[in-house]
Amino acid sequence: MQEAPHGARPSGRAPVVGPAGARPAASVLQGSDPEAVPSLWGRAFPAATWRPVLGARTVHVSAGGATAQLLGAQAGRLHRLGPVVGGRRDLTAAELDHDWLWLDGTDQEVTWSLSSPVELPPLTVVLPTYRRETDAVAQARRFLDCPEVTAVLVVDQGGTLAEHPGFRALLERSPGLRLLTQPNLGGSGGYARGMLEASRDPSAAVLFSDDDAVLSPESLRRMLTYQALAPRPTIVGAPLFSSHRPSQLIAHSERVDPRAFQWGASRRMFAAVDLADTTPVDWTFTSPRAAVNYTGWWGTLFPPGTAADLGLPAPLFLKWDDAEYGLRATAHGYRHAVLPGTAVHHPPWTAYRTQMTWTARVLHRNRLAVAAAYGAGRGVLASSLLHQIKHVLAGHLLTAELWEEGIDAMRAGPGSWLGGDLEQARAAGARVVADWHRDHELATAPTPTRHAPLPLVRGLARAGARLLRADRPPRVVLAVPMDEMHWRTTLGADALLITDPHGATEAAFAVTGSAMRRALGRTLRSHLDLAVRWRRLSRRYRRALPQHTTADAWTAVFGHADPDRPGQER
Repeated sequence: MQEAPHGARPSGRAPVVGPAGARPAASVLQGSDPEAVPSLWGRAFPAATWRPVLGARTVHVSAGGATAQLLGAQAGRLHRLGPVVGGRRDLTAAELDHDWLWLDGTDQEVTWSLSSPVELPPLTVVLPTYRRETDAVAQARRFLDCPEVTAVLVVDQGGTLAEHPGFRALLERSPGLRLLTQPNLGGSGGYARGMLEASRDPSAAVLFSDDDAVLSPESLRRMLTYQALAPRPTIVGAPLFSSHRPSQLIAHSERVDPRAFQWGASRRMFAAVDLADTTPVDWTFTSPRAAVNYTGWWGTLFPPGTAADLGLPAPLFLKWDDAEYGLRATAHGYRHAVLPGTAVHHPPWTAYRTQMTWTARVLHRNRLAVAAAYGAGRGVLASSLLHQIKHVLAGHLLTAELWEEGIDAMRAGPGSWLGGDLEQARAAGARVVADWHRDHELATAPTPTRHAPLPLVRGLARAGARLLRADRPPRVVLAVPMDEMHWRTTLGADALLITDPHGATEAAFAVTGSAMRRALGRTLRSHLDLAVRWRRLSRRYRRALPQHTTADAWTAVFGHADPDRPGQER
């Protein structure tokens, strides 16, 4: 992967916190987290992850005077390390090389500490929101109750919070709370506005959070402490758990693959995993040896001075802004760390929501644009084409249509959309969805003939045969819950009924051979054109991206979006 397309000089310095901004903190690295699920996730100490930032400092564990056994896990093996006598024990360097340490034989609070305190910087939280008033009020209140937080910037992109009684009451009694109102410029617009405002205090660390992502106070304190100890600039993320099933870990360490240019698990964790009834011996996917080059913005902590070094997010509206910023930071000397034992709980994304709604157009366009800007090879095009063929064969023709619209936008070049379509991106995708449903939605939902996926070989055979023959009435009508939408679960069906969590029909459409042939032909032509023009497009996006991540560029975007009140604050 080439150097990041950004003009900032590489930074190898540690974050500098001025005397006025630094605040003395306790020497605790990690206390027990009462909100952790399972509880051992919040009590066990990920020693090997902390080891690189500890230097020669001595760590000790205490358990309120109780006698307990110190256990360690390394590479999936359990090690018995001896007793904790009198409720306290200093840890050796060899013990700190374990992936995890924890105490067996006590349910009391366990504390992992240093002998001397750590200075923590001020902390500003950036919280974009769009017409989710209840979530925004609850989230702002949670952060304001955290002693480490000095300011909360709520970026309201729906224009509803200024007059919301609950938020107004919170605003009046909370001097650290600020409300910034602007049109809906997507996640990147919300985070960019917040980062720009937060940079007024260069001594402050900055946390990006979704309005419905719950980060426990103990998790936040650990992240801030880890970052303050780091000898080089370090962006710290938190693992993502499902708020619907609190013990289900959705994502841990992730990275962007430089060949296919898609994000995914960096090591060993390739699907969600339920941590209930597990121990640290099972948590091998948390190994700090897993390379990380970005963190998801459901809960990411930036060290002081990050905006001055790296600039602001790229104007991508939805997703890939976090991945691009992480790649930019990596290329400029920043380290990334996802801190095991911490947790963000967030409603899970379903395949239906990401593949068959307006978001799919933006996601694929952004992926290709960032890949081009970072000098990715044509492997990303091969990956894109392969997935499009799977979409066509599986009957996900709306997904294929949305991806093609994203490809067309990317092929038009950065001048046609980058930085200029933030207000229209959602509506443009929604129009594609509405038009497709108008042309393909069945007026009357047929009665399902199956509720289970077809066997793989039979499904492939039926999809291939349909691609070659004339259209005919559907024989296999498959009902699929939206949470289970996948190319494998729909392969071979002549018609699909997509159902919501309550069993009601969300969408019903036929999968015809003629529609499959049109979709396949379009995607073959578009990918051939991309392959021919890829190097030229790469040069254009590489030159363009840095121009749109500066404070001046974003200030112009904010002013253009709302010329009557470009800097409105309440």
